Amino acid sequence: MQITLKLKGKDKIFTTDFISARMVRRTIEVSQNTNFDNISVKELDTLVAFVVEIFGHQFTVDEVYDGLSSDELFSTITCCIQEVTGSVEDVTAGDEKNG
Repeated sequence: MQITLKLKGKDKIFTTDFISARMVRRTIEVSQNTNFDNISVKELDTLVAFVVEIFGHQFTVDEVYDGLSSDELFSTITCCIQEVTGSVEDVTAGDEKNG
């Protein structure tokens, strides 16, 4: 997974190739506690902090807010959530057939 932020006028790419099991739990927690249809500033801050957490704190919340284009904010958050939960869905997809 990767994210590109504009820092000091230059694009910087951050990557993470390891998503811990704890991040799956955290993703579920953050998703369940967020009203995506009518998001509050507090919820948005939580989601941005979640993105920072996924990438192992390689950048700050402020760097996301200042370095990510406004039109990419929600798609980036959604992509991160789907990246984590998509891995779980891929693994559990076969369980429905066996249950």
